[in-house]
Amino acid sequence: MSDTAKRTYFNELAARWDEMLQTQHASARVAAFCERACPAGARWVLDVGAGTGVLVLPLLERLGSQARLIELDFAFEMLRRAVSKTSDARLLAVCADAMAMPFPPGLFDAVLCFGILPHLGPAAHALARLWEATAPAGVLAIGHLMGSSELNARHRSFGGPIAADFLPEADEVARLLVELGAVAVEAEDSPSEYFVRASKGI
Repeated sequence: MSDTAKRTYFNELAARWDEMLQTQHASARVAAFCERACPAGARWVLDVGAGTGVLVLPLLERLGSQARLIELDFAFEMLRRAVSKTSDARLLAVCADAMAMPFPPGLFDAVLCFGILPHLGPAAHALARLWEATAPAGVLAIGHLMGSSELNARHRSFGGPIAADFLPEADEVARLLVELGAVAVEAEDSPSEYFVRASKGI
């Protein structure tokens, strides 16, 4: 499926996205992901495939006054709703493809991928690009509010541009990150949660 078709799909869903995911994206679980995924002292944080910005408020509560939170999405309507949630000057919005990011390598202390990894294409390629964006002592974290089996079944049931968007098991993602040079990786894949966090340095 083409990137254009997928971009159109998410732009058309933007107005309904928060309502559709309201029960799935319980605020306490989203906040717990942010706390677990993002180091409190991070200065540059990238929210990849930010969508309508479910991570924006809990991340801004966690980050310091000098931090910068970059909301990145290739669907403009999703991104527009994300930045409408706050006027906080620490928030910057970038409309771009996550696989061709307009940033220098190694910029981000934390790269967060919440609900987005399967939409980025083959996992090995996507993880390599995300790892490049991660700072030498930074972390890359991936999360979903359901396990890989549950998410893959849901995508197949939705059909359309995301029917074949596949999320590997967390252990497989962890293995790929170790091959990229991760020095510490944690992975969890249960019916109600998917979480992988990899560190470049200790």
